[in-house]
Amino acid sequence: MREDWNITLSVLESPDKSLIGQQKVFYSSPISIGRADNNDMIITDPAVSRNHTILRITNDYSRVFVTDMSTHGTEVSGKVVQKGGGTGFTIENGDTIKLGDTLLRYELHLKLSVQSTFVGKMDRSFLETPPSDMVAESEESVPEIEALETAEPLRKGFSPVSIGIIVVCLILMVYLVFFTK
Repeated sequence: MREDWNITLSVLESPDKSLIGQQKVFYSSPISIGRADNNDMIITDPAVSRNHTILRITNDYSRVFVTDMSTHGTEVSGKVVQKGGGTGFTIENGDTIKLGDTLLRYELHLKLSVQSTFVGKMDRSFLETPPSDMVAESEESVPEIEALETAEPLRKGFSPVSIGIIVVCLILMVYLVFFTK
């Protein structure tokens, strides 16, 4: 929803000096960036492709992906983004996106109620590992896990509260069956 999030792209560097310092705020996804007039953000840099890159936010607002559709390449904070549809690279708040000779700063702003749904910061390092490398890592031997010692032995049976609830339910059932006619 428009009220839940917005993405701000700020131009930090560009051969077109009139673009430097400009910010554009987006409220819908996907966001197309390139030189052509049909893009959501138009960058007048000859090194930027007509339809250079696309940003997409996930339905739960937890991640934003950048997809490189260009012939010149896209970098996110110095890391090269793989080319083509179906590929993607997760970007985080404050990352820079380099398109040609233009450098953008990416910021995702979430409404406080949306932020509170995230329990903690997720480990996103797995998103940068190609699937073939992940398979190789999983085939390595896994160290044995030592059994955890508990401070108190586990109790077996019902707790006093559970027994009380059961007794009350039985008394109520007997009352309903025998005394309500």
